[in-house]
Amino acid sequence: MTMPLPLLGIALLAGATLAGCANKPPPRVPIPTRGEDTPMLEHDPAKPLPGEGGVDAPTGFNDVPLLNQSPPEQRAFVDAYNKVGRPRIAVFVNRTLQGDTVPVPQDGDPITAFDYEAVENVLTDWLASNGKVMIVSPTAARQQLTPEQVKGLEGNERQVIAGLPQQLGVDVLVHAQARPTRQSFDGTHVRLIAEAINIRGGDSIARAAVDIKPPLDKPQINSYTRYVARKLMDDMAGAWSNAPAPGAAEPAPATVPGR
Repeated sequence: MTMPLPLLGIALLAGATLAGCANKPPPRVPIPTRGEDTPMLEHDPAKPLPGEGGVDAPTGFNDVPLLNQSPPEQRAFVDAYNKVGRPRIAVFVNRTLQGDTVPVPQDGDPITAFDYEAVENVLTDWLASNGKVMIVSPTAARQQLTPEQVKGLEGNERQVIAGLPQQLGVDVLVHAQARPTRQSFDGTHVRLIAEAINIRGGDSIARAAVDIKPPLDKPQINSYTRYVARKLMDDMAGAWSNAPAPGAAEPAPATVPGR
């Protein structure tokens, strides 16, 4: 069937029009710019790079406990503690900065409000491990010491430390001291340094240090003393795990053939 000429012309014209539309590029759309009436395009916020994010405490032993959740190191610490004969532990926190009078901060940082008693009690509570570890009461221990002995203990006098087993009946001393430090990006912090000492032998069996950012409210004290306790527990568990059990026979001395 032959298409009439008028209809053929209309078909060719429609085809040419459609072909032209298919090859025509889409219209350009202007990019919106910041203005009062122009909404900005939404985008995902930039993620912090490694090392950024404003972490206040070290991450090695830092965690967020659920209420009074036991530290992860507690089980190994208690097992090692029982292995070495359940030694009596005393916790002592210096009551002054650097063992001297408390300095008045020049720039208004509230470091003079350091609650030594709260830090001492909370650190004692962490190390007590829900009553599984024998900890001497810090209040009772201080009452048995003279002011001269307290001053000597704050100054790390070995003679005073060596007399603690007879006077207080303790085997391990956890000694902590606070020092102001400006080695931070946001003002003065308090650096809490703690060491666990085997009094009878004088061996250092655990160490920990952390910079505490003011103000020292209860959540801050709980968080930072938990960090210190976890580090001390880990070190003491390692030292005690390698120690011989109480009453174990000493290894026989090596003999040289021919002698």
